[in-house]
Amino acid sequence: MRRGWASFPNHGKLAPLLNESASTRVPAEWVGSLKDSCRTLSSVLWDAPNDCWRASAKGCRTPQPSVSPQKIRERQLKDIEMRVTSPTFLPMDVVFHPNWWHKNYGVHFTKDFFQEPHTRVEAERRMRHLLYERFGDIGMGEKEAVPRPVVGPVHNGLGYVIPALLGCEVQFFPDSSPQVVAANLTDEEILALEVPDISKTSPMLEIIEMMDVLEQAFGYLEGDFCCEGIQNVALYVRGNQLLADYYNHPSIAHRVLEVVARTILEVAKYLRSRTGTSSIACNRTLSLLAPAVHMTANCSVTMIANKTYEEFILPYDNLLADELQPYGIHYCGTDMERLSEGFSKVRGVEFFDIGWGSNVAMCRAAFPDAWFNLRLSPVKLLTCSADEVRSDLETLLRLGGPLDRASVCCINMDYGTPDENVRAIYEVVEQHRRNVA
Repeated sequence: MRRGWASFPNHGKLAPLLNESASTRVPAEWVGSLKDSCRTLSSVLWDAPNDCWRASAKGCRTPQPSVSPQKIRERQLKDIEMRVTSPTFLPMDVVFHPNWWHKNYGVHFTKDFFQEPHTRVEAERRMRHLLYERFGDIGMGEKEAVPRPVVGPVHNGLGYVIPALLGCEVQFFPDSSPQVVAANLTDEEILALEVPDISKTSPMLEIIEMMDVLEQAFGYLEGDFCCEGIQNVALYVRGNQLLADYYNHPSIAHRVLEVVARTILEVAKYLRSRTGTSSIACNRTLSLLAPAVHMTANCSVTMIANKTYEEFILPYDNLLADELQPYGIHYCGTDMERLSEGFSKVRGVEFFDIGWGSNVAMCRAAFPDAWFNLRLSPVKLLTCSADEVRSDLETLLRLGGPLDRASVCCINMDYGTPDENVRAIYEVVEQHRRNVA
């Protein structure tokens, strides 16, 4: 039996927070509609996740759908409109690195920040208020920031849960993101690897207990945590040997990729069942779009050829895409155009988080109808002038249009990033909004 909120050491601290926020809770009918939407999404996809696996429990073969991709897509389009939209023209958001939060405001990113109920609620409340104090004039943060049951670090792009579930050590620091230590599993350990029971395995065991406590206290939940991406996690589990496995031991590569993908699927479906989302912590811009997109983090795919992606990663991206529509791809590399052929084969992909330095014009030519989230470089923003920010963003918008299918972000800006550079992003976006008003 999971612990109730009264059994947590700091449960008493939640009481005044709850009294303060009682009048601002999300209406029950709204929460219900979110959950109903998720059930609808699931119902138009595969009813039985295990149907997609024709390999044995210990097998290493590529997953095969029990229904043809064309039929799956026809069912999706028939039963629910998947097209990603936004109520706001040209949505934008920015995210600051833990170093920025820690050095400016003393926020500590220790284990309690992620898993202790009172700390989780109070840290997110304080961060929303601090954003308002600093950037409220450009629409950031909340003036009256009341406690809310946010289950994951939606103000930071942090991912550690999936690697930890699969046995990787995680180190926490007050001024940085959690650091995952590669497990470097052997061939034998990879062949013995199984999808864990997430309800009984750390850190999901502790996170689920925290979610139960917060839902009992507030009556609802919101937010999520980053579910990472398939190769990203596989590199943590197998280590750099994974890249050699693609050539020397493909069966080992497929085995670890299979287990990782199925673990991500289990966690993402669980998150959606509790909060309605699964990727806001991967990129907060997704909170401004509808319906809720699941985004896979293909950060490390920049390390491999498109041919390798199609042979090894694409089958598992499609496994997730078939179950987690609407589906998006995060690619923070500088060359997304190089992977456009492979990404075009991901079934139903509608959203691309495009890394700074990519050829946005070539990407738009490859995906004319997709939603593009255009990323500025946090490294460049640390040292460049506000005029350079404006120029860079104008170029991105010119190449990435149409702008009714675009959004803007800059993720993980470091301590020392000039405030005027953040404001420059807002000024450019606001000018474009006024132009279409």
